[in-house]
Amino acid sequence: MAKTYSDAIAKLEADHDRIEDLFEKVDKANGAEKRRLGIHAANLVKIHMTLEEEFFYPALRGKGDDDKITEGLVEHDAGKFLINDILSPETDDDSFGPKVQVLGEQMEHHHKEEEQDGKGVFDQARKADIDLVAMLDEMLERESELRAMLSDDDLPPSDMNFVNAAEST
Repeated sequence: MAKTYSDAIAKLEADHDRIEDLFEKVDKANGAEKRRLGIHAANLVKIHMTLEEEFFYPALRGKGDDDKITEGLVEHDAGKFLINDILSPETDDDSFGPKVQVLGEQMEHHHKEEEQDGKGVFDQARKADIDLVAMLDEMLERESELRAMLSDDDLPPSDMNFVNAAEST
């Protein structure tokens, strides 16, 4: 049964809950199960970030606190750096778990900031003149495309917004 959401923000908040729940499961897992769940979590975060970056943040730009939007995108870059590394076949078993743990901690922090009462970008979007219901439809369609790419093992590495990955290595 397909999940229903009232608008784009309700969907993004539900994503946050699912992602955080999954990171809790990763934290309790070991060995191959930890790797499987960690890869799944990294891919879910990647899809979620893509939806925010393609739809939510651009719609809010100029209608909310642009510094908060830029901060969110920089936080995405930090997460993407880890995601690209986590999903790399060269990532060794010793560093995999800690990398996934740090990603989970970063995402929890990021989600709290987005959802912060009165100051977060979600509240700002609710006060702005943005059609969050239409945005939801676009997000769900794009998410379906991204999940199909993922199932075909064809989801490309995440592109950075502000961080030059080549310079940071």
